[in-house]
Amino acid sequence: MQQPYASYPYYGPPMYPPSTPYMGPANPQGPSGYPSFYGPPHPPPAPQHGNPPAPTAYSFDAAAYAVKPPLQHGNSQPRAHRRNSTHPTAPQPQTPFPLKSAMKKTINVFSNAESTIGRQFSNPFNNASNPQRQSQAPTFPRPRVQSNPSKSQNSQKESPVDETSFHMMISFHNYNELHIEHIILVGLEEMRRVIWPMWPDGIESDSVSGHTCIVKFRNTPWDLSGPDVALTYKIITAIFHLFQSRGYSFQTLMNVASPSPRLLFQVTSPHEAEFFIVYFSQEGRKITLIDPPGRIELSTGAHLRAVLPNSYISEEVFGENNRIIEVKRKATSAPEIEQSVIFVQLLKILNNSNFNLDASIPLGRKGPLGIRYTRELLIFKGPMNATH
Repeated sequence: MQQPYASYPYYGPPMYPPSTPYMGPANPQGPSGYPSFYGPPHPPPAPQHGNPPAPTAYSFDAAAYAVKPPLQHGNSQPRAHRRNSTHPTAPQPQTPFPLKSAMKKTINVFSNAESTIGRQFSNPFNNASNPQRQSQAPTFPRPRVQSNPSKSQNSQKESPVDETSFHMMISFHNYNELHIEHIILVGLEEMRRVIWPMWPDGIESDSVSGHTCIVKFRNTPWDLSGPDVALTYKIITAIFHLFQSRGYSFQTLMNVASPSPRLLFQVTSPHEAEFFIVYFSQEGRKITLIDPPGRIELSTGAHLRAVLPNSYISEEVFGENNRIIEVKRKATSAPEIEQSVIFVQLLKILNNSNFNLDASIPLGRKGPLGIRYTRELLIFKGPMNATH
């Protein structure tokens, strides 16, 4: 048979001649449906040529698989644990570790490492290995307290937010709680000196929990139907005035993760400003001005008559410096003025006097049969010289 790669001299003839099909009648048959390519049981010997002889069959060498004793080296070192990169300074005899569970193996590694390696380890699972540590006194001994303290002596100190707070939030809860969040310590001390004494009934508690100061007043200062509602209005405007003079301006009102809306204040340039309160009746036709500047009190009713010439507008003065302006309903069948028109005209009049709507605070008031109603207090802000 001629080789197809005769041009390559380093490819010699095959080691074994191909098996030639046996065509005799005594040839054993192959599987059903396949041709008979099976050779005779004993093929003829290979022809004599220059090829190397066939390799001999491998035999089992029992000596190669015999178990040999481990080699003894005089300078053998224990294998370092993967958690420890330190190597021993002097050769130590190798100590075999018994097979144990994962927890026992961890304990064994710590105990053997302390005895074989110069660096001492602290075994967190074995406190008996260091009796000196057990006998040592604690670094911070427990402070001595009195037998009958008036306050909790083990409670943490007040921890308002640090001096880098750029936002502060206040919220009015129930009828007597005020929550102040993320206020700096200097601001909290100033509120204790200026705001708390304004309520004549005093306060029940003043506590700091985390970044929130919770103040509970006696009685119900946030009930707008109470007898001291005039003091409530003064406390609210005093809070806005104090925050603005210290550089915290109102930004928005949000009702997130709190039963009562939060008033968010942000750091701005501190400047003096003047605040007063306005609120509408349920129908939106009666306007109440609480302690407005003198020029605002005297001119607002006249400006409304000028912009609403076909409406009858009445004015009433009550208290020290408060005024009620009411746009009466028409007795005839003429179309009534919508409440939104009255509101927009009032905003325009106050804006022309350099007072803008700064915030709104929803507070409750008790009605008949204990029903609670909500009154929206509108906080207007203007410069101090706006009244001159």
